[in-house]
Amino acid sequence: VKETSPDSTGHKYGPESTQRKNMIEQVDRTIGYLRQRIQESGLESNLNLIITSDHGMETVIKTNEIHIQTVENFTFKDIQFELLDYGPNGLLVPKEGKLDHVYSVLKNAHPNLHVYKKEEFPRRFHYANHSRITPLLLYSDPASHCGFNKGEHGFDNEAMNMKTIFRAVGPAFKQGLVVEPFESVNVYALLCQLLDIVPEPHDGSLEPTKAIDPWRPPPPPRSPRTAGGCGCRIPRRSRVGGDTGLPLSWPHANADPPPGSSAPLPPAQELLVVLGIALVLGCWGGRR
Repeated sequence: VKETSPDSTGHKYGPESTQRKNMIEQVDRTIGYLRQRIQESGLESNLNLIITSDHGMETVIKTNEIHIQTVENFTFKDIQFELLDYGPNGLLVPKEGKLDHVYSVLKNAHPNLHVYKKEEFPRRFHYANHSRITPLLLYSDPASHCGFNKGEHGFDNEAMNMKTIFRAVGPAFKQGLVVEPFESVNVYALLCQLLDIVPEPHDGSLEPTKAIDPWRPPPPPRSPRTAGGCGCRIPRRSRVGGDTGLPLSWPHANADPPPGSSAPLPPAQELLVVLGIALVLGCWGGRR
């Protein structure tokens, strides 16, 4: 399940706006409703719930806007291809023979703008090795922007407001466990481990999440084939001792709908409950 409203609202109004805070509260109530239905359906010992996001969100300061077209000695006539209208990142393909000129013109054009040749791009971004990456790459500092949104992501992933959350509750997870931060690229490997499936090729690893050490049920005994069918059975997980309720309210201490709340809740008949739910919340800011 992916909820994109916090992302779109944050872009349009800014992450600290009243509109986005109202949207966050609505998502929080929805999570409370989801957990309530899991409990009422008797699925707490069978279902793992993970709440995470794909990135954070930063307020864009309008006085920090970067207008490349006003840079002295820069002209788009020297550019064969450009992608500069989406967030704080930019891609440029200069025309033949113009690479060094465009690079030298933009390199120190603005104190909040970072310009790199592909081979010089910082390795920690894991971005510049692919053949389709353009010869010149640009990115701006947090709160600076080359576009028009009031909220943005795509800044340096070491910036606090670009970081996100990871919360998990269910029989596979230890209650109250707090682990060191890890990159989101590693979540896929963790999900595959939980579901006991072989992952497709990916760039993540189980090493950063090994402290989570999720519990997995033993494989069910094989049923003998019979003349009337294959003998297949659907396994049920045994209940794990102890309370498996990890505080998952987001961002409040109680995820249940607050008294007197007028925000609508999704109808029960529309709730899809499956083993292994991942709720992806677009754009939860890193610091509040």
